Amino acid sequence: MKEAAFAIVYPTPQTFKEHYQAVLAMLPETRSFPGCLQACVGINQSRVEISVFHLWESSEHLDDYMTWRAERGDLDARSATMRREQEFRTYSVPDPLPSP
Repeated sequence: MKEAAFAIVYPTPQTFKEHYQAVLAMLPETRSFPGCLQACVGINQSRVEISVFHLWESSEHLDDYMTWRAERGDLDARSATMRREQEFRTYSVPDPLPSP
């Protein structure tokens, strides 16, 4: 079953531009990581928020990716410029039902 991951990141106003540029720079590696089906980033300057969406072939692929990011220190590097902890949620994505 596919796995979707959603994160809302809350950088400080002073580091917002630097933070979203760093997140955007991570997209090519994310998209080319084994099992990644889709990865997108959205920004809201008025709320000083960054939204990240990933869709993976399976929860195992997502776990492998998150482990890889953590081992590289990418997650800690971004945490240093946040005004509060990010929200992170995952959801299993069921296959569509066959047409009658």
